[in-house]
Amino acid sequence: MRMQRAHRRRVWGLGVAATVALCAGLGTVALAAGVSPKVVVEPRVLKGRQGDVVTLTVALPASNLTPSGQLAGQDIPFFRLDDSGRFGALVGIDIDAPAGKHTLTVTVGDRTVAKVPVVIAAQHFPTQTLTVPDAMVHLDEAALTRVKQEQQEVLTAMAPVTAERRWAGPFLLPTDGPLMGSFGKRRIINGEPRNPHSGEDFAAPEGAQVIAANDGVVCLIGDHFFSGHSVFIDHGDGLYTMYFHLSKVLVEPTQRVRKGDVIGLVGASGRATGPHLHWGARLNGARINPIELTHLAFK
Repeated sequence: MRMQRAHRRRVWGLGVAATVALCAGLGTVALAAGVSPKVVVEPRVLKGRQGDVVTLTVALPASNLTPSGQLAGQDIPFFRLDDSGRFGALVGIDIDAPAGKHTLTVTVGDRTVAKVPVVIAAQHFPTQTLTVPDAMVHLDEAALTRVKQEQQEVLTAMAPVTAERRWAGPFLLPTDGPLMGSFGKRRIINGEPRNPHSGEDFAAPEGAQVIAANDGVVCLIGDHFFSGHSVFIDHGDGLYTMYFHLSKVLVEPTQRVRKGDVIGLVGASGRATGPHLHWGARLNGARINPIELTHLAFK
């Protein structure tokens, strides 16, 4: 059994890769007193929008310890990039993260080695209006109980932060078909405002193949009220992807999958108005745009 890291989250957490650059006037990395100037943090300012993924590297050439990060109560795990003491981290900015200036604290052991400014910009998401059977919106007691149980099942499955980086390089799009640009849309279903859409949809036909976007382990197979037949993959270090509304699931729980393996077929199960694939991602609890993962710079 692989070791699991203790993990703390806040409601908003932090979820095309964001532009990360030096930003004059926004502040710079502050090194803690007594810390060797050989500690190098790049970039000096993290910038991103709601739903983005930004990357951070820390060089600790004289240390055998792995750094860790903390941002607004969210743990940020680091992973080794090479044998020279360079470590990387993915920082997810949640779809509802408060816009403004924040601070990411980097620690090594019990020492704070850097404080990195993080600037989050608001995104202006469009509104989507849907009409579905009323029973899929106004749930009876039995359906409501089922939904709550399924939500808890999903939260439990994605709670561990597996101390292993399983993914490698940019993620693949999980199916063919036009992107519908649905991430972040504020949905109005049967005339009532609902939660924002936290994944990207593909207008793929019934029966089209769905592949694992990157290496990982299947942590949950579901047949859920809203998401239908679904697959959840743990890619390690708090990164998960999910694949909803499948017509058929072709993998088993705990199965290790490789990037490009077929894991299911497109369908219209659950609450869906027609065949399509919903592709979602969570990064240390943050609801991020999964398309961000297709542009990762880390190999």
